[in-house]
Amino acid sequence: MTNQIRLGAVFWLLTVEFFIAQYLAQQAWPAYSMIHEDISNLGLTACGDLIPDGGVPHCSPLHWVFNGGMVLNGVLVVLGVWFTRTLWPRGAMTTAALWLLAVGGGDGSMLVGLFPLNVFLPLHMVGAILALFVAGFGMLAMGTVLWRDYRAFATYTLATGAVTLLAFILYALEIYLGLGRGVMERIAAWPHTIWYMVAGALILRGYFRPSAS
Repeated sequence: MTNQIRLGAVFWLLTVEFFIAQYLAQQAWPAYSMIHEDISNLGLTACGDLIPDGGVPHCSPLHWVFNGGMVLNGVLVVLGVWFTRTLWPRGAMTTAALWLLAVGGGDGSMLVGLFPLNVFLPLHMVGAILALFVAGFGMLAMGTVLWRDYRAFATYTLATGAVTLLAFILYALEIYLGLGRGVMERIAAWPHTIWYMVAGALILRGYFRPSAS
């Protein structure tokens, strides 16, 4: 395995900062509810009432930590995709999968952080759709690519993509299954982010064979 691939794996492991940034922002906002509130509320750059939460005041003191963490997460995802690209089985499906992961999990996350909910909603929404919906398809494509040679990890990858897409669709339709809006969004957002850390750890352990065909 080349140092380039190892570096890509490290970049993916560092996406743990996605969760650290959220945790820090939440600690600075005691009234924030993970069950009922969107993740993006942690990036609100100004205090005030937010619709559709019925005039409940919102204020995220460490919004810059959250938004910066989202941008950094996107950068790390893209770098990981680029530096590990020679590790995966070659073919058109692999190329498509890597592009979907880079544009979805990478560029989407960056847009969410660069354009907070209350600053420029249209681009924020584009980023959210890329980060969840497009990234979910990227997981399905990657799972298909890995199915022949890495059945266990491919199953995990396909399941991650399916959960991400289903949860995002339910969230978009405002069907929360009694779990809460915030929980449903996290079911869509967290699994595919965790996937990068799992993949990074497995790469460093030598689970994958470079340039498998």
